[in-house]
Amino acid sequence: MMVTNLCTRPSSPITLQADQWVSITTIPKKPGTKYWVSAYMDVTGGTISMSAYGAISASQRVGYALTANDTSAMAMNYSVKSGNPTVTVTNMLICTWAEYQANKTLLDGIGYFTGDTMPRA
Repeated sequence: MMVTNLCTRPSSPITLQADQWVSITTIPKKPGTKYWVSAYMDVTGGTISMSAYGAISASQRVGYALTANDTSAMAMNYSVKSGNPTVTVTNMLICTWAEYQANKTLLDGIGYFTGDTMPRA
């Protein structure tokens, strides 16, 4: 089975802004569809909290599933727990949950695709 990365800029840094939704793709979600999101987050200068993941105060890869409830573009936000953090997101993979489950071993093993080595939406 093939995996299509729905992230339109998987290797381009996206700087998140506190308590604001920042689109990480221009592809609209399909309500009721479950997605897998994986991204490398570089957090400096403080601690953040993501509703789907919890507290993050260092650079790390995050991965989580979500079910779309509207057709807006995929986005991420965070809340500041302490300090004045800067958060940069790179190396993103957004795919359907079905594609993730069918290719879980491969995807977990490599962490992400650059977008140059896999099909993009």
